[in-house]
Amino acid sequence: IFTKKESTYIFVIMAKETGIQLYNKVLGVALQVPGVKVNREAFLRNTFSDFCTPEQLDLIVKDNPRAHLEIELLDQVAKNVISRARKEVTSISALSGIPGNPFAAAGLAVADMGQYMGFCMNVSQKLAYVYGFPDMLKDGELSDNSKNILTALIGVMFGVQQSVKVINYISKALAVQVAKRLPTIAFGHAAWYVFIKQIAKWIGIRMSKQLFAKTVSKIIPFVGAGISGGITYATFGPAANKLAQQLRFNSKFFKDVEHTATTVVEDAEYQEMDK
Repeated sequence: IFTKKESTYIFVIMAKETGIQLYNKVLGVALQVPGVKVNREAFLRNTFSDFCTPEQLDLIVKDNPRAHLEIELLDQVAKNVISRARKEVTSISALSGIPGNPFAAAGLAVADMGQYMGFCMNVSQKLAYVYGFPDMLKDGELSDNSKNILTALIGVMFGVQQSVKVINYISKALAVQVAKRLPTIAFGHAAWYVFIKQIAKWIGIRMSKQLFAKTVSKIIPFVGAGISGGITYATFGPAANKLAQQLRFNSKFFKDVEHTATTVVEDAEYQEMDK
């Protein structure tokens, strides 16, 4: 399919940016995607309006859905959120899979991956809010702490094993912060940043494999759109479902935040992460 020059160019591009460097580059593109930042209150009111009374909507916004609604309803809502996002991101990816040449395809693939990452960030926030997370926006923007939380959530989507331990800690810590009525999300200790950096590195490594496939798809005439859209469809749904399952498991910490705040004192794993 490729000449020697074309193949060499593609592999050089893939090799130059891996790990944290690639993750940060794609993250920069993702943050520019329209709708990447989710307004928690607007999302919850819109998403649960067909299932809740006005009084219930006020309660789930004030507290969280897990504290007032059955877990089976949250599962159905999460399923709907994933299905809608999967269709949207697949359509956009297919449209971007236009025929090109190897010298333009790498840039197009990064943009496509940025769109994909933007949808990952969007669906991560929505699923987190469904299962109990507090607001991650401050004055309409994602803080550095919120971006780090999203990195851990996306790590779960990309199958980074370390992310599971971090999300367990994050869920407990956020529940404690809510119980203590702390106004902002804050994780300041050094170990936290080490974990997030490692997760970002492994996301980038896994991302490089998808990026190569998408680069190749944009060079093949006529069928590039189908290949690019197919890759997105095949990866996004299972990844989002994996995150939903993890958040469902951790939602127990938001069922009763006061109880969580008292029990973490004797939680060895939490105390280790909280040093």
